[in-house]
Amino acid sequence: MTNLQQAMDIAEERAFQKRTPSFPPVSDTIMWWKSIDKEEFRQRLRGGVNNVGLVLAVLGQKLHEAGCWLAQV
Repeated sequence: MTNLQQAMDIAEERAFQKRTPSFPPVSDTIMWWKSIDKEEFRQRLRGGVNNVGLVLAVLGQKLHEAGCWLAQV
């Protein structure tokens, strides 16, 4: 059985928790960011940027070829 002081402590703790809610989405995001393997992330990012560059180069070449064809028509 709890005495009056323990009951007051419990009530005060519950009131404090209601006034200061935690932010689990923010905490989860921070923990997720810290758990990322930075070296693997860099390698994958570099590969993705290289792929985008390749696609842009091919599209530019095809657009140039289409422009040359239209100029001859």
